[in-house]
Amino acid sequence: MGTIRLKTNQHRLISNLRHAFNPQSMLGELLQNARRAGANQIHITVDDASITVSDDGTGIADMQSLIHIAESGWDPELQARENAFGMGVLSTLYFSKHLSVHSGTQAFSASTTTIIHGDGIEVHAKEARIGTEIRLDGVQSPTSGVHLLTWVAQQLKKLCEAFPVPVFLNGTELVRPLVNPDLQWRETPVGRILLNLEASCVQWQCFLQGLPLGFPPRASNYHVVMLRDDMIARLPDRQHLLNEADEYVRIQAAINQAYRQALIESRQQLPGSEFVEHHAERCLTSSNADLLNDIPFVPLAWFRDWHDTPPGHCRFWERYHRTGISASEGLKEVGVWCIDSEDDDQSTAEVYLSARKGFLLEETRLDSEHWLMPMVRTIRPEQIVVQHATRLYEDNHASLADGALSLVLVEGLRVSLEGEPGEYPVHAVRRVDTLYLTVDVGSVTRLISDYIFDDRYDEASEAEDERTIDTFIAIGSSQDPVRVISALLPDMLRYTPQPKLAGATVRLVFDDEGKLHTITN
Repeated sequence: MGTIRLKTNQHRLISNLRHAFNPQSMLGELLQNARRAGANQIHITVDDASITVSDDGTGIADMQSLIHIAESGWDPELQARENAFGMGVLSTLYFSKHLSVHSGTQAFSASTTTIIHGDGIEVHAKEARIGTEIRLDGVQSPTSGVHLLTWVAQQLKKLCEAFPVPVFLNGTELVRPLVNPDLQWRETPVGRILLNLEASCVQWQCFLQGLPLGFPPRASNYHVVMLRDDMIARLPDRQHLLNEADEYVRIQAAINQAYRQALIESRQQLPGSEFVEHHAERCLTSSNADLLNDIPFVPLAWFRDWHDTPPGHCRFWERYHRTGISASEGLKEVGVWCIDSEDDDQSTAEVYLSARKGFLLEETRLDSEHWLMPMVRTIRPEQIVVQHATRLYEDNHASLADGALSLVLVEGLRVSLEGEPGEYPVHAVRRVDTLYLTVDVGSVTRLISDYIFDDRYDEASEAEDERTIDTFIAIGSSQDPVRVISALLPDMLRYTPQPKLAGATVRLVFDDEGKLHTITN
């Protein structure tokens, strides 16, 4: 029957590899080769259509190794340490028209098409030079409308952030912020980590052998992970880690542990009040809430700010957090509360707590062992007792955005907690479908609705409810018929010209029930 063996269509393989690289990875490979050659400096020169990379490294002993796929030419120790695979210069062939190399006393120059076809290329002697110079001609900027020099500068800014070798672009040394010797790196099982306590634990940027890996973080604050050199990047462009999903789990675990250790160190160094003030939110967002358990201070941001966020519905963009901290003694004096309610009547309890200036705990991420938890009292809206003075006026079918409510205008309102001493005056309170109001109540639309319908805020509906309530109060609080009629007039008669009514005097007559009987002039 015969035998078969693995074979390769060399020309088609090399031609199709162009889809495995991108111009960014080409620049990274050229930098990486220079670093591996032991260069002390790398100079990159760019003009309208060429890129030249020169280094002062050990040079290339065998020019064939430069364009020999999967034969890197590096010594065995380096290959084992960094998994060098021999794909670097190959990436340059797809983004230029001509490649020229001069290293030591050897040089060659050829079109990239000739190299890709596998044609013979003459290597000739040339005046000796230290290190290697690689020149690419016929290079175009990958970004339309962006000059090649500008594009290279943009890419090198990202590539050189943590690169260990000084890099110069057209004679100017590039900034490499992550090689600053004063940076405080932490050793971890996956490599060194530079923490940023302002950053979320899930926002990080990895570097392997000095070059960035993966997608950049979405946030401006992030952690930096300098991976161990022996970790493996996925071939051929090495832009991502091999087994990335598994490696990311390990990296995330290392960041989490380092972040926790940094918080522990800060906790040991700072007074408790300062630690809570500066790091409480970081403890909560990083699943380290237990570090706050025995510190007798809490941020006031954990509690409802009754001044800026009154009782009732609160749209997320209108929520304001209190600043500062409170000691445990201050909380014990006033009391800490939470509300147990699944219905729309939570505002009843909120009105009571606001009136007595109680601390309503809204932070839900505390550890169950936090010292504050035993102090928290739970109340239900039905435990709130509403007492009102004389009823002045009521409308049992007021049409509002959240449905029909009963509006009741009273001379005074007080609320208390069932079974406890203390009554507190308030201007408004909602009990299920009845809204009690006093004359000097001000805006109470928060007790009606959040006015978000179909995921959109309906400002017009809120304004309409505001007018309805103002009219209700004006009618109920006045004994003067003229003021009552004035309050009932629609805006159209107030603000829109009506030519047919110009100069008219109209007499309205009402029956014994207050219904309109006749209109005369």
